[in-house]
Amino acid sequence: MAGISFGGVGSGLDIAGIVNQLVAAERSGADARINRTLAQSNAQISALGNFRSAASALQRQMTELGKTGLTQFAATVQADAPFTATASDKALPGRYAVTVQQQASAQSLRSGAFASADAVVGTGTLRIGVGDKHFEIELTDGDNALSSIAGAINRAADNTGVSARVVTADGGAHLILSSRNAGTGQTISVEPIGGDGGLEAVRFTGSAGDGLTQIQAAKDAIIEIDGLTVTRGSNSFDDVLPGVSLRVTDQKPGTAFTVDVQADLDKTVSRLSALVSAYNATMGIARDVTRYDAATGRAGALQGDATLRGASSALRTVVSAEVSGNPLGVLSAIGFTTATNGNLSLDDSTLRAALVDNPNPAEQLLTGAGGLGERMTAVLDGYLASDGRLAAKQGGLEARIKTANNDQAQLNRRMDRVREGLERQFNALDTLVGQMSSTSDFLSAQLARLL
Repeated sequence: MAGISFGGVGSGLDIAGIVNQLVAAERSGADARINRTLAQSNAQISALGNFRSAASALQRQMTELGKTGLTQFAATVQADAPFTATASDKALPGRYAVTVQQQASAQSLRSGAFASADAVVGTGTLRIGVGDKHFEIELTDGDNALSSIAGAINRAADNTGVSARVVTADGGAHLILSSRNAGTGQTISVEPIGGDGGLEAVRFTGSAGDGLTQIQAAKDAIIEIDGLTVTRGSNSFDDVLPGVSLRVTDQKPGTAFTVDVQADLDKTVSRLSALVSAYNATMGIARDVTRYDAATGRAGALQGDATLRGASSALRTVVSAEVSGNPLGVLSAIGFTTATNGNLSLDDSTLRAALVDNPNPAEQLLTGAGGLGERMTAVLDGYLASDGRLAAKQGGLEARIKTANNDQAQLNRRMDRVREGLERQFNALDTLVGQMSSTSDFLSAQLARLL
């Protein structure tokens, strides 16, 4: 074969070099074919994964739009109001007058002064109640100082909502108990049981002679909305105005503040702009990996692939289709435009005008029956589902890789056998050449004697 060199004759044969070159020449064609198949298949799987990732992001956008609806709302609160307000997509537009008559607060209790945080209080059991629930702590000799009581309360696994701390002031150390939650339903009680009587210093039942003093009463939040009184055990009001959450931050009895709930066009436009970006990213990947660029001579990893071309075509059909029975008809009526390469653009002013002038038809185009969301979700599900078209395509590519790897293993085994055969043949040849060389030397010597 061309390119093969023999390192001399007789026992000087370079057997290893000869065999290596013969084996390399034998396997070069098969190796190239297998490596080409593996490289192409892996590149195609990577391209398919990029498309799947982009399409999944688009699918999430569509799912979120379907869940929350197109129109987003914002709640604007009058300056200096003692509350905040946030609106969800479930809100109803309107203006409300809200007065905070009382802010909710959590109860706090304080003991009398002790000499220090390490001062012994007493032994026994403390039954501590919060609302209609309670838990107990045991205090024994050596573990019944003021700080020990606070620590035992805070560590109790069944603590029903009390925080304890010791504050050392000028007049001595004080145990302070606070309910973790506001409202009259979260009041604290402390009842000593048994022991040496020292725990009476931290009793609290709301009666005369209690050892603890109330320093802050438990209060419910009380607000008025358009003259109607609403009371809650916390400062959160999530179920009074549809889709609007109020949070009381202060109280200004007798003074009403306005809450204006209106559609938030900026938020709606932003969401649809993000949707357009996700759509264009998906279409862009499908376009790049399936085309041939004549200017650069570069072909996409999935050039001409029917699966991604089908996905691209289906998505273009979805955005251009008419919604039957909708007075606006098509997405272009609310500002969506399709370019020749399949990308979408969104005209901000046209969209805003449609949301103001035709809010319901505009929303139905996107989230209603037969609208963009329903049609696009059906297309994406067909490709992205675990048994969808992308999974089938990837399964075929993985099967090709498996076959190529099997071919490689078989080729390696066959080449091992070829190498063994060649080594036997050349070793035999080397032995024969060596024997012939010895014979030649002998005959030459004999002839020399005769002459």
